[in-house]
Amino acid sequence: MKYIRYCFIELKIILFRTPIAMFFSILFPLFMMAIIVGSTGNIEIGEGYHFIDKYVFIALGLGAIPTSLVSLPISIAVEKEIGAFERYVLFGINPIGIVLTKMVAHFFITFIQFIIVIFFGWIIFDLQLLPFHYFLLFLMHFSLCIIVLLLIGVLLANLFHRVQVVQIIGMFLMFLLLALTGGITDYSTLPETIKNVMAYVPITYLMNDFYKIWFLETSILPNFLSLAIIYIILLTLINLFVIYKNYKFLIINKQKEFPFHLVPKHEFEQRR
Repeated sequence: MKYIRYCFIELKIILFRTPIAMFFSILFPLFMMAIIVGSTGNIEIGEGYHFIDKYVFIALGLGAIPTSLVSLPISIAVEKEIGAFERYVLFGINPIGIVLTKMVAHFFITFIQFIIVIFFGWIIFDLQLLPFHYFLLFLMHFSLCIIVLLLIGVLLANLFHRVQVVQIIGMFLMFLLLALTGGITDYSTLPETIKNVMAYVPITYLMNDFYKIWFLETSILPNFLSLAIIYIILLTLINLFVIYKNYKFLIINKQKEFPFHLVPKHEFEQRR
């Protein structure tokens, strides 16, 4: 129950106390959708579909990438920098559980963004909706993509210990992915070499291939599913290894056995 409470606290922090995260996660995709789709006049692209029916996936990526690669790792890095993880152990709280609650909270944020983007596109630009069966399959693909992004964000926070470093690297990766997946450029104009490389990046499929499910051309993208599962397994193992190396004291369950000599000294700053 305590981790569920922590998850709700994290959601409250993101939604009401972190306006930048709120802007990039939810408002920014809506602004871009209104500007881009509105400027093109939502032209018809064939078979009864319009530009919004393809651009909506870019809008989803515009919200998911900063949430996973900037907001989540910064949230974890802040806790690490002020020494909160060591205090969690002292009070019998598993820091790994705290990381998982942060992941779950940011996962919920992406789904709030998903609902808002879809509803906005449907109301304003007459976005076509999926049959229930295809909608569930789309949610499965979307969820796997978000989990991969969140695990990358956790890895950033595990590898780097300073908030400023995590923020800079996260924003660099964010703009790099947006540029190379079609978020801020036309993906079709990129060199074939870059396209071949980006074919191994799951978020590329969200921006450029998920429309095939939305257009009822297919119900499953096998290449994406296999790639996403491989990423999830590898990133999970790498994250566990890095956490174990950085926090060897996490394997100790009893508070009285806590090895204080392994705990790095921190200047306890007030949480930002």
